[in-house]
Amino acid sequence: MTSSLFAADVLSGFADLVLQAAGVDAQESRVVADNLITANLRGIDSHGITRLPLYVERLVAGLIARRTEVERVRQTPGACVLDAHNGWGAVAGLAGMREAIGRARQVGTGVAVVRRSNHFGIAAYYAQEAVAANMIGVAMTNASANMSPWGSRQPYFGTNPICVAVPAGRERPVIYDGATSVVAIGKLVLAAKKGEQIPSNWAADQYGQPTTDPGAAVAAGNLLPMGGYKGSGFALMVDVLSGVLAGAAFGSHVSNLRCLDAPQNVGHFFAALDIGAFADPAEFQEEMEQLVREIRNSPRAPGCERIYLPGEIEWECEERRRREGIPVPAEVLAELRQVGRHYQVALE
Repeated sequence: MTSSLFAADVLSGFADLVLQAAGVDAQESRVVADNLITANLRGIDSHGITRLPLYVERLVAGLIARRTEVERVRQTPGACVLDAHNGWGAVAGLAGMREAIGRARQVGTGVAVVRRSNHFGIAAYYAQEAVAANMIGVAMTNASANMSPWGSRQPYFGTNPICVAVPAGRERPVIYDGATSVVAIGKLVLAAKKGEQIPSNWAADQYGQPTTDPGAAVAAGNLLPMGGYKGSGFALMVDVLSGVLAGAAFGSHVSNLRCLDAPQNVGHFFAALDIGAFADPAEFQEEMEQLVREIRNSPRAPGCERIYLPGEIEWECEERRRREGIPVPAEVLAELRQVGRHYQVALE
């Protein structure tokens, strides 16, 4: 399938105007648009501009609030619980991460959990906020059920990603951001739109059998956990921290993102660690630089041309796409232009 290239600011401006035309608060629409295009820039297209039509559908159906009211419902010096009142996941997510950072400045570590939220995009979007504050950031979220517990064939967990972002001095920050499934459900949707097959270790069909047909996988909604039982265990713990601890929905009780029948009640978990509370910040940065360089320069396995640290591929993708543009597949572009016509916003 052919793709068209668009500058990041063109796609971001388009998403912003569409959301505003649909009734979203202008400040919040910019955050949501930036969240989507950041995903595209980093090469996570499954969480990028392709999500805009679905977000608008949920908004129009009354399943996402046009304005996000984030309320503290419980707090201590180092922790808090936020209620997003069914607002935008990107807006609630930033509020949660910034709460964690503010508390870490005061007491060394800060944790914030969020309930009654929605899909929040890529977890790195939030963890990088802590890096910008010279802290270590952790971001997690649960999601609607599309992965079976190990040994089951019925989806129960979401992809439940985990992100840890660490400043590394003169090196780029080290950012691990990964779903606890082999891939995110959005990659299956994107593969189906492109008419591509998927690897057999990505997902199962309705009978619990591995499949290379993304349509069958999306219909079954059954991704495979990364590392077998290990990924299943990680998904469980993300559901505990993001769902149960926050007082949000968990497991199969998180409403399906693609079904316009109920609010999702997604839960998020954020943590920030002030490096100065644990070590001399300058020494920490020096040792992170040493760690990065030693890994990068370690002996390569046969056939390996380069050793990448977590986040490096995404950084390089962002630099390239800022220069060359973001590719938008033809079918995704058609959907975007359709929603744009509805709200009289052109995508050129």
